[in-house]
Amino acid sequence: MNKLKYLIKKIRKKENASSEDLLNYLRKKGAQIGEDVLVYDPQNTVIDKTNPWLLTIGDHVRITSGVTILTHDYAWSVLKRCTGGIMGAQSPVTIGSNVFIGMKAIITRGVTIGDNVVIGAGSVVTKDCPSNGVYAGNPARQIMSIEAFFQKREARQFAEAKTLAIQYQQRFGKIPPREIFTEYFMLFSNVDEAKNNAAFRKKMELLGNYDACLAYMDEHKPMFPDYETFLKNCLIMSDRLDNP
Repeated sequence: MNKLKYLIKKIRKKENASSEDLLNYLRKKGAQIGEDVLVYDPQNTVIDKTNPWLLTIGDHVRITSGVTILTHDYAWSVLKRCTGGIMGAQSPVTIGSNVFIGMKAIITRGVTIGDNVVIGAGSVVTKDCPSNGVYAGNPARQIMSIEAFFQKREARQFAEAKTLAIQYQQRFGKIPPREIFTEYFMLFSNVDEAKNNAAFRKKMELLGNYDACLAYMDEHKPMFPDYETFLKNCLIMSDRLDNP
């Protein structure tokens, strides 16, 4: 049944049927695209097909819904009407490795995005974004370094996990299971537990650096010794823990 659904989608959406279909189409048209690149919503993502050979994308890149990547600009059509002159506007776009592009961001022609870069949702990128930075806004500008971004996210981990736990208990009237904390398990899980939990292990395997996650956990002990202690500190423990 799933295969049939895909075939129907393939007929209707053609090269935009899936991330793999879109990336393979662009590669065949001359785009250079590395490994582990994912377009989350290819049917609502615009990657310029006018000159695919002007596009270069590195490894481990995530392109979210509604993103637009342009290698040309047709605004010269107005000049043509005014003067009769044809003034082309086509330029390469290069996106490095380990890049996240937030929802509905626009990458304009001639832009180079470096390695280890986050592009915020709704950003309009009109100038180069050097490596190791977080960029946002219209026009996009650097708002912090990747190191500062890590420190910011690290400082907020428990507060966010606590909110997640409380919200779950309020909505469902029960203790949250471990598996809803797939992005926060390093707060309470040791290496052996994480390796043996399918949901946690899947997160560690993302982006091809599983061993780096293990090394990080070896060097950074969890904030809490176990899941029960974590829940108690979230102030949501009932008198009896019902198999979290």
